[in-house]
Amino acid sequence: MGVFRVVGVGLLMLALVAVPAVAVENDDEQDAPKAEHGDVAEDAETVEHEGEHSSHHIRDFKNEVAVFLGGTDEHGHGTELTWGLDYKRRIAERWAVGVLFDYAGGELRNAVLAPMVGFWPGIGKLQLLAAVGVESHQGRDGGGHQKSDEGGGTDEDATYFLLRLGIAYDIHLGESFGVVPIVNLDFVNNEKVWVYGLAATYGW
Repeated sequence: MGVFRVVGVGLLMLALVAVPAVAVENDDEQDAPKAEHGDVAEDAETVEHEGEHSSHHIRDFKNEVAVFLGGTDEHGHGTELTWGLDYKRRIAERWAVGVLFDYAGGELRNAVLAPMVGFWPGIGKLQLLAAVGVESHQGRDGGGHQKSDEGGGTDEDATYFLLRLGIAYDIHLGESFGVVPIVNLDFVNNEKVWVYGLAATYGW
């Protein structure tokens, strides 16, 4: 009888210890989905906030035109006044495609026509540019673009393949207007040519 009493008391004590432990474990299991759900919601909110922050500097409009004014710096020549026009259409949140035209006067007399791609990497308002097209050189007697013949007498008309890589920074002025400092590096006719200046932009 005494043995059964001892065993009974032991089982009772074991039950008193085990039941609260199981209850606590069940409570933890019930709270875990809530906590997990809360973490997921918090993570989603963080991601959404980061997405909003990263796209804060990217405007909503699809189309943009720009008027460029700057200079072209080619080895062997002074910096010549350059003007240009370009058009871009956004095809995704960070991507745009378009076409550009530049003309450098003075001794250079070079016209550039090229389709281009623009990309916003999410670093502030930084924009990366790439274009592949042609440069047409208007020849005349004497000098210009190092395209004259060996006798140095005639600077002939010529067209060359061009690769342009550029970097720009969007400065917004109101909802639709902006000013964009741009620096481009052109690879053309085995030469490197710098083209830099400011573009006034309008988007819709």
